[in-house]
Amino acid sequence: MSTACARSGIVAGIAIIALLALLLGRVAFESREELAAGNAYRHDGRPARAIEHYRRSIRWSLPLSPYCAEATSELKSLAGELEAEGDTDLALLAWRSLSGGIAATRTLYSGSDAERENANDQIARLLAMDRSAAVDARLSAEQLAADHRRLLSDRLSPDRFWGLVLLLGMAVWLGALVLLARGGFDSAGRFHWASARGLVWGALLGFVSFAAGLLFA
Repeated sequence: MSTACARSGIVAGIAIIALLALLLGRVAFESREELAAGNAYRHDGRPARAIEHYRRSIRWSLPLSPYCAEATSELKSLAGELEAEGDTDLALLAWRSLSGGIAATRTLYSGSDAERENANDQIARLLAMDRSAAVDARLSAEQLAADHRRLLSDRLSPDRFWGLVLLLGMAVWLGALVLLARGGFDSAGRFHWASARGLVWGALLGFVSFAAGLLFA
């Protein structure tokens, strides 16, 4: 019995580690490929397409990812070049893509990001240069920039309660499945409902909590 349980636990642990490794590998691979595509389009003189792929590279982000940092640097450089060439619309798109890409990678308790704050400053500055709206005629460029910056500072954060439900639900779900693999079967490998009943209900409850957290967080 103990040998079978130990074997089941090892198999479950290996499966979980393999799944996490696949997920992390996919994220790193996609970020690298999007960065390479952005560089290729930039060298071909197609900045709009380059901006799109740099933004995607940032969104496929991992902590300490070199690809995300490089895509951020490329977007900043490209935005400066576009503005120097007089293409403020594309420069604005580049800064918006940088800000939006970073925002898309936020975690439950993410604080402010210096790169995103700088991107928002540049967005506000470029928006204030457009004086076409009659309602802005009486405001100075500094006042317009401050108004735009204030609007950009408003952010929608994940709901902390439902985020916590999501994390706890996932922990209970996976934990119950591991325990079920270890103790839900007899020595012959047959499923034993009497001993597994509580674990099955625990896994179901954890999954429902996880799904509810994804929906409402």
